[in-house]
Amino acid sequence: MTVATLTVKPLNPPKESGYIQRVIVSCMIGNALEWYDFALYGYFATTIGALFFPKFSPFASLMATFGIFAAGFIMRPLGGVIFGHIGDKIGRKNALLWSIYLMAIPTTLIGLLPTYEQIGWIAPLLLTIIRLAQGLSMGGEFTGSMVFVVEHAQQRNRGLYGSWVVFSLLLGILVGSAVATATCHFLSEDQLMGWGWRIPFILSVAGGFVGSIMRRTVHEPEQFTEAKQRHKEHSTPVKELFKHHLGTIAYVVIIELTLSIGFYLIVTFINNFLTALLNFDMVTSLMMTTVSMVAMGIVIPIAGWLSDKIGRKAVLIPSALAFTFFAYPLFTALEGSFTSALLAQVSLSFIMGVFFAPIPATLVEMFPLSVRYSGLSIAHSISMAVFGGSAPLIATWLIQATGNNAAPALYLGAASLISAIALLFLKDRFKEELR
Repeated sequence: MTVATLTVKPLNPPKESGYIQRVIVSCMIGNALEWYDFALYGYFATTIGALFFPKFSPFASLMATFGIFAAGFIMRPLGGVIFGHIGDKIGRKNALLWSIYLMAIPTTLIGLLPTYEQIGWIAPLLLTIIRLAQGLSMGGEFTGSMVFVVEHAQQRNRGLYGSWVVFSLLLGILVGSAVATATCHFLSEDQLMGWGWRIPFILSVAGGFVGSIMRRTVHEPEQFTEAKQRHKEHSTPVKELFKHHLGTIAYVVIIELTLSIGFYLIVTFINNFLTALLNFDMVTSLMMTTVSMVAMGIVIPIAGWLSDKIGRKAVLIPSALAFTFFAYPLFTALEGSFTSALLAQVSLSFIMGVFFAPIPATLVEMFPLSVRYSGLSIAHSISMAVFGGSAPLIATWLIQATGNNAAPALYLGAASLISAIALLFLKDRFKEELR
């Protein structure tokens, strides 16, 4: 007599040694690519302005170039809705695959675009469309990576593993700056304007190819797969999110004030601040910015690990208060000697790294599984679009209105105080399993 055996198919294939490292790297590549483009567009803003807009004036062309850059921020909340729905309804992996395609392909296309001299107003129109597509991708890439990595992590290391997603942002900026600097160094000005500026953008196709291949080799987080097999996912996650979790979205925007304002002031505004207002030369300013980003990168995994040991609040609140009390004296120190300016910028970056590191684990722990991707993507995108994208503009206006070069620090300090107060009410779930 033959006894039939029933084979039960596992929810996910067995995970080989080093699988979690592959998950982390696959997400880091996508985020690095996103911020690689961010660095390139800023570095070549003057070149793009000259090539893609009529030559009314260099200032008008540059403003138009940054206007198109800002348009990408406008699309981030919509991208959060779209990729959030895909991530919660269809799958985290699908959302991350589409987001990397939507970043890599448009970035490559920028390097292939005809200029204004060749096709007229169609050139800036196409550039705008490409930036809008990238904005959609930005709405789901970073937050989707947060979700994917932290859901794969065990309870004891969610903070550390999530912090590597943050680290990848700096990696992308540093690689973008290095590639742009090398391109400018080895090519003449005529070569750069003629074709050289295109090379760094076209190179992004390699990162997109490698990242997409790696993302195809990873599996959905087990808890997400189990929930789908039990048919417990919501048919319309975004509707469920706004019906039951609108307060959580608002809360995330408030606690992220420190991040959205501080990050764009420290990473983007200060470099221009040093050259335009404090008369540092470009090479010195870029060197100081690079050193400060390296300092931020060093502290990020340490702070992420620490948040697993003592809790998210114990890391987030002191670092937010550090901005409240020290942002103004540090901004004032930027106006001193090279040494004092370098130490001030490194200190600001250090504090930002400590605050930023536990954010992925903290936000993932705040939302339930069924609306987690949508909740993170929408809340983070709103925060970045409203407060992050406007931070350099508000900082410039504050300096002009007050005549005080350190005035942006007051904005950062006040925002950080609001975040710190809000964080007092955070339910710290670092010792709990994900909901």
